[in-house]
Amino acid sequence: MVALIYFGLAICIGDFLCRRFYTFASVAHRCAAAILVGLLVSSWFTYLAGLAFAWTARPLVWANLLFFLAALALLTWPKWKHRIVKGATRTAHRSKTPEIPRPNGSGIADWLVIAGYVLLVSWMMFASFNSTGGKLKISNPEYSDFGPNTALMQSFAVGHNFPTEYPHFSGDRIRYHFLFYFQAGNLEFLGLDPAWSLNLLSIATLVAMLIALMTLGEVLFNSRAVGRLGSFLFFFFGSLSYVPYLQRQGSVRAAIQAIKRQGEFLPSIFPYRGETWGTWSQVTYLNQRHFASAIGILLLVLIFLVIRYRMRPAKRTKTPPPPEPVAAQPNPPSEIAVETASEDATRPENVLEPTSNITTASVAAEPKEEVVVPLERLRDTLPGFIFSGVLLGLLPMWNSAVFIGAAAVLAVLFILFRLRLQMLALAITAGVIALPQMLYLSTGSGRTSMPRLLHWGYMVEQPTAANVLKYLGFTFGFKWLLIALALIFASWFQRRLFLAALSLLGVAFCFQFTIEVFANQKFLHIWVIIANLFVAFALWRLWRFSLGGTTLPGKFVATVLLLLVIPGGIIDFFPIHNTGWSEVQYRNDPLIDWLKKNTSPRDIFLTDRFVNHPILMAGRRVFYGWPYYGWSAGYNASNRDRVYTELFESKDPWKVYHLLKENGISYVAYDNAVRQAQFIRRPNQELYATYFPKVHEATNYNGMVIYKVPDTPPPKLSSLPESVSNIFEGGRGTGKGEFDSPTGIAVDGNGNVLVADTNNGRIEKFSPTGAFLSIIGTKGSGQGQLGAPNGIAVDRTGNIYVADASNHRVQKLSADGKLIAEWKGPEPGFYGPRRIAIGPDNTIYVVDQGHTRIVKFNPDGKVLTVWGTKGNGDAQFDDPTSVAVDPTTDKVYVADPRNTRVQVFDANGKFLTK
Repeated sequence: MVALIYFGLAICIGDFLCRRFYTFASVAHRCAAAILVGLLVSSWFTYLAGLAFAWTARPLVWANLLFFLAALALLTWPKWKHRIVKGATRTAHRSKTPEIPRPNGSGIADWLVIAGYVLLVSWMMFASFNSTGGKLKISNPEYSDFGPNTALMQSFAVGHNFPTEYPHFSGDRIRYHFLFYFQAGNLEFLGLDPAWSLNLLSIATLVAMLIALMTLGEVLFNSRAVGRLGSFLFFFFGSLSYVPYLQRQGSVRAAIQAIKRQGEFLPSIFPYRGETWGTWSQVTYLNQRHFASAIGILLLVLIFLVIRYRMRPAKRTKTPPPPEPVAAQPNPPSEIAVETASEDATRPENVLEPTSNITTASVAAEPKEEVVVPLERLRDTLPGFIFSGVLLGLLPMWNSAVFIGAAAVLAVLFILFRLRLQMLALAITAGVIALPQMLYLSTGSGRTSMPRLLHWGYMVEQPTAANVLKYLGFTFGFKWLLIALALIFASWFQRRLFLAALSLLGVAFCFQFTIEVFANQKFLHIWVIIANLFVAFALWRLWRFSLGGTTLPGKFVATVLLLLVIPGGIIDFFPIHNTGWSEVQYRNDPLIDWLKKNTSPRDIFLTDRFVNHPILMAGRRVFYGWPYYGWSAGYNASNRDRVYTELFESKDPWKVYHLLKENGISYVAYDNAVRQAQFIRRPNQELYATYFPKVHEATNYNGMVIYKVPDTPPPKLSSLPESVSNIFEGGRGTGKGEFDSPTGIAVDGNGNVLVADTNNGRIEKFSPTGAFLSIIGTKGSGQGQLGAPNGIAVDRTGNIYVADASNHRVQKLSADGKLIAEWKGPEPGFYGPRRIAIGPDNTIYVVDQGHTRIVKFNPDGKVLTVWGTKGNGDAQFDDPTSVAVDPTTDKVYVADPRNTRVQVFDANGKFLTK
């Protein structure tokens, strides 16, 4: 009940705000604006309030209490403000934009269409996401996308995700537009079932977006029918995917039976991500529930701009003309204007001017009753534009792709239409609010490096112009023909709006904002929603087209074209009905109950990498969930992979403990998925069982055992020497026993192993059993320092010889690592020495790779002989890589890989064989 009160108050706030800045074309338009704006604003307010109370145990309690108080204060402001503001009256504030007379049509038909949308959308949402008996039922096509979304919801509903982190990639700030799912979690916190909280938001916002689309079609084309049909086409993307699908069926009966049994959305003919599982279908809006609401906000702003552009300013005259009648309006405002002195105020915008010479058809025409408005000061025209800028500026944390798309569309509108100063105010407002969000989402130390921004043809392979056109032609099919027809019939005003929408195609194919191509597909989704209005306009004109005194030919052509557009959408409804379910427990479960009772809502778990799990449903976060989620959100998944593997493989208790503490991990959940995983080669559960207390067993969850990470090192761990890394478990890194691209290895007379840790610029020494002993050298170019040690060898007295490739020298060190000598090589000096070998008489052989030769020294550094030149003949080399000496025969073997051979020489460099 509390959740529904919150939901109702949010809508009332949206209505309160919109009535002060927007004019409504209809009651339905007003309702849609109230829903979209109210939910956006209330979500931001509640989240920021929760963030302010992050220091409390339950931030949402205080955030919602503050919201209710603020909502009541705002909604009752008109009744009591006169007591605070001297001279204030009780008059209701309304938008100063005049109302546009509605075209003829049936209001009942509008509401019947909307009622149909409510029923259809409700079925779609509950058919893909529902709950029963403490389990969430997620349809299989949506299961993967619901992994992060449901985890986000639960992290707010039953967890404590302030400051907010990604539940599948904890320990770093959120990099995903999450506010829609925050609101779903908040409604669950206030008492709704998770499925109902998400579906209520999804249904309300998607239907509101469709209403906004209807309204935009109505005000743009002066036709309710165009608005209805354009919104109806939302469910039919027009892709030609149905053509190869139907061709594979043997007959009409077989096709009907296949469609009735269809369990997957139609794939396209392209191999790109998303194309094979039906991204050009309703599945996008079932998976990405936050997408429709953000598009709805953009449509509300476009409606506002179209109405503003349709205003006809009064002409400047020296003598005021006698007053003329103005279209009747309820509660008409006193002063209205849309033009400034700096712009041409004398030329009206011909919004619906027909460009065809067809006179026998009933066509869309300029409204008979124009709203003529007097000139007004610039500042009096700004509020609606600034309010629109605020709405768009709030979008990045809701859906950043829509914000980028809106920026592209409005930039073209700024160029093509008037009211540029007002549009500049809108852009500045949106930019000031959005910039901190965009920087927050796209920067930071934990983010992976991003690709270049400009990327022609990013959405297609081999991005030639022909391939891009082929992709667009197949994806939107016969809609292109109708769009071309609509542009013939359209006015210059409508064409300019289409050009603005066309910028979305340019953004989709010329820019790369993320490493995930699916993000760019969203721009095409936004574009086709607007383009559907032009498709509808063409169908409407054809339907009314008269030829030889009859409209039958036009009706026939319109019907055929419509039937060519909708088959794919019809087929794609069946998978929604036919698909199976995956179930996830979210309550009435012993593990979830234990987690809520015994762990903190802010705790992070080290677990198997799963899509969904009761740990996430309990509102807790995991260190590394399903890898795709972190990767697609822009996190440095490769670095997290390395740490994750070390935590499950390392046998060094101190190292594991420190890594757990460094990454804020409170619990480790070990199950069979980890024990038997291919990506974990040597599971280390014995380490956890020995040094970390076991706090819970959940054997029904794949044999799960949960270990607690204590705040201080446990007694057993404290008795061990810190850093007991060995040569086999060190892994990649800069610590003791760790390596970064080791390239050389040798064994001394005592059996100790020396490893050239190349990228770390050092030699690491280990005992015969592999235990770490010491480090020789530091990275650098000074005496005794190592730049990139490669080859390493030990003579019979224990002296160590190191080929320091990047410093172009060989260094001779004592057994304890002290510098004895430095050899630069014979003229012209070493260039990238790579390998070293010791002969039976303690002579030293060095592969001088850069000069394609072998250099032989005595132990004192005197050059004994040099042989080899670049080539492929005998005793010639092409990038020699290694050398070895047979201690019994004194023969020298040289690896010559580019010549695909090994050459054999005597101790003086004389060629023997190959």
